Amino acid sequence: MNILTFTTRFGQDAETKYTQAGKPITTVRCPVDSGWGDNKHTSWVTVVLFGERGEKLAPHMRKGGKATISGELRVREFQRNDGSKGTSVEVIMREIELQGDAPNSGQQAHQQNQAPAQGSNQPPDDFDDSIPF
Repeated sequence: MNILTFTTRFGQDAETKYTQAGKPITTVRCPVDSGWGDNKHTSWVTVVLFGERGEKLAPHMRKGGKATISGELRVREFQRNDGSKGTSVEVIMREIELQGDAPNSGQQAHQQNQAPAQGSNQPPDDFDDSIPF
C-alpha cells in the first residue's frame, strides 16, 4: 500500500494548468519537516490534483495555509535544461483536510471556505447539537 499522510503549510499558492486536451492539473509545493534540533531537515514535495476537484480547491490552497494531505507517493526523474538529471517527489492527492485560512487571505476566502473539503470531519453549518444522542 502506497499512502503518505502529512500535515504541512502550503509553500506557495496552488497553480492550475491545463493539458492540450483541456484537462486541469493543479499543483502546490509543500515543505515536510523531519528530525528535530540540529538534525531537523525540510524536504519539499509537490502535491498534484487532477481534474475539476483541483480547480475547485486551488483558491483555498494559499501560501501559509495549513492542511493534512493523504495520497500516493511518486518519485519522478526528469532532465533539466542543462542536461543534468533531477528528481521530484510528488504526492498524488486523495484526501485533504484544510485547517483554517491562510494568513492574510481576507474575508472573501473565508466565505468561500465555508463548505468542508472532502475528508473533513467538520459538521455541516446547520448541525443541531441540542439533540441528546
